[in-house]
Amino acid sequence: MACRFFCKPNIRCFKINMAIVILLVALIFVSNYDFLHHEWKTRQTGKRKITDTITPCIRNITVRGSPLKRGNYIKRLHFDPNENKVIVFLHIQKTGGSTFDWRLVRTLNVTPKCKCKLKAKSCRCLNNKGNVWLYSGRFSTGWVCGVHADWTELTECIDVYFDKRDKLHRNRSYLYMTMLREPIQRYMSEWKHVQRGATWEKQPKCNHRKVTAKQLPMCFNTSWRHVPLDDFINCPHNLAINRQTRMLANLSLVDCYNTSTISKPERERIMLESAKNNLKDMAYFGLTEFQEQNQRLFEFKFAVNFTDYFSQKETSNAQMATNKISPAQFERIKQLNHLDIELYKYAKKLYFERIENIT
Repeated sequence: MACRFFCKPNIRCFKINMAIVILLVALIFVSNYDFLHHEWKTRQTGKRKITDTITPCIRNITVRGSPLKRGNYIKRLHFDPNENKVIVFLHIQKTGGSTFDWRLVRTLNVTPKCKCKLKAKSCRCLNNKGNVWLYSGRFSTGWVCGVHADWTELTECIDVYFDKRDKLHRNRSYLYMTMLREPIQRYMSEWKHVQRGATWEKQPKCNHRKVTAKQLPMCFNTSWRHVPLDDFINCPHNLAINRQTRMLANLSLVDCYNTSTISKPERERIMLESAKNNLKDMAYFGLTEFQEQNQRLFEFKFAVNFTDYFSQKETSNAQMATNKISPAQFERIKQLNHLDIELYKYAKKLYFERIENIT
C-alpha cells in the first residue's frame, strides 16, 4: 500500500522507496549530529547564541526518596515585556539571588532588553511603552519596597509603587519569583556575611506599619562584625532564623511580629503552611543547588531563553565553614531552622515534580 504513494507496485518502485527511506534516515542523523556538536561546543565556552533552541530537556537529575507524584503540571506562558506582565523578584538573602538578578537584567533574551550602563550596578528595564517589566532590588528598580522586602511587604507595596511611578492605576499581572537554598548552608552563609560587616539595617513593615523595636529587638547596637557563631546562634531575635519561611509567609496571618497573641506552635504552623502555599503559587522558583535545571525550567515556563548558561559553584564559603563547626553547633542550627528545613523539603519535592513533567 505504501508503494502507491510514489509509483505503481513493482521491484523498481520498491527500490525507489527504500532509497527515499535511507535518505530520510541520513538527514535525521546529520541534523542530530549538528545539534549535539553545537551543544557540546557551547557547553565548553559557556556561551549561547541568541537563536539557540529552547529545549525542555533536563539531564543528570537524581532524586532520593519515594517516587514523585505526577499532576503538578506547569502552565506555560510566553513572557513578553510589552504586555502588562511584570516580573517581581523576591530576593531572600544568601540564596544566590544577586546572581539570578544579574542574569535577568544582563542575559534574558527579550525585546526590549534591560539597558545597563557599563560600570553602573542598576539597569533600566522598560518596555516599548516605557513601563517597567522587571522589579528587582539590586539591579533594576532598587529597594523601593524595602531592602530585601519579603512577601508581605511586596504585596502591600508593589501596586502602590507602580501606580505612583506610572501616575495611573492599571491592571498588571505580577509574576513573583524567588530562589531557595538548603537551609543550613544558607544560615551559615548569612553568618559569614554578617561577620564581614553586613547588617541589612531596616525595620520591616507589616500591615503597612513599621515593626517596633519592642516587637523585634536588635541583636547588636551598630555592627555585628566579627560575631562568633555561638553569639549569632544565641540571639533569639536573629532574622537569619527560618528566614526563608518568614519571607515567603503572609505575616498578617500571625499578627506580624507580635508573638504574644498566638502560641508559638500555632504561629509556626500557620507561617509554614502560608509559605508553602505562596511558594506553590509563584510563577517560578529555583533552587541554588541546581543551576542548570533552574535555567531549563525558566526557559520552558516562559518560552524565552538566556544568552549564557547558568553555572554551578562546586564549593562555597558556607560549606567550608560548616565543616569546621562542632556537632553541637550543627544540631542547634538544625533545631533553630526547623521551619526552613521543612519548607525546603516541600520545595524540593515540588521542584522535581515540575522538572519531571517537562521531560
